[in-house]
Amino acid sequence: MPKYFVKPEDIDKENSAVILSGENAEHLISVLRARRGDPVVVCDGCSTDYHCEITDIVSGRGKRLSVKILSERGVREPRLQTTLYQALPKTDKMEYIIQKCVEMGVHSIVPIYTDNSDIKALSDAKLARYRKISEASAKQSMRGIIPDIGAPITLKQAVADSAGYNLAFAAYENENRIGLKDILSDMAKYNAAAFFIGAEGGFSDDEADMFIKADIPRVSLGARILRTETAGFAVLTVLMYTSGELGV
Repeated sequence: MPKYFVKPEDIDKENSAVILSGENAEHLISVLRARRGDPVVVCDGCSTDYHCEITDIVSGRGKRLSVKILSERGVREPRLQTTLYQALPKTDKMEYIIQKCVEMGVHSIVPIYTDNSDIKALSDAKLARYRKISEASAKQSMRGIIPDIGAPITLKQAVADSAGYNLAFAAYENENRIGLKDILSDMAKYNAAAFFIGAEGGFSDDEADMFIKADIPRVSLGARILRTETAGFAVLTVLMYTSGELGV
């Protein structure tokens, strides 16, 4: 059953109705060839799904659909809210990172500029595309929210912002004392976590020192060096598992 995100104010609970317009209507009418009576799921982006039935369709210019709310249910989001600070990688790797991490349960992703990032300025158009990928992945994986893709910031700013998290750490390939498992022994006490992943080439020596000065642990992900497009997803999977979000 197709799922679409709308703004909470677009849901008329009093009349059990929702109007779908814009890209949502375009997709339903032009791609799925929707008809009256077809089922559709509408989500308010605040972890509530509304199971609906299409009652009216307006084609042509200004496409829109009217749907009737039949029932509603809460969508379970991960208890642990995770933020990935991802150094901007080459080519389209960021799109893959966003897609897979949204599927796994990330709460937000913040692109960061680092010494080894080839991309030194992210265009508004590219950021808008990243946000559309997050929305599409949230639909596909039946999330209750659309994970935010923040505007890009410097690593220095990201380190400062991470001070508000219960748990913050950086994956660093030259760390040989502290492993990821060493800092995840009691996940029940954490409700928010932030982690840093470098671009191709990892973090520079100066950046590694920045983590130490900010009391952010640098952790090893094991004997094998992971690609930047793999590392974030691997760490997030471990976080989801240790906080009880994977498995029965």
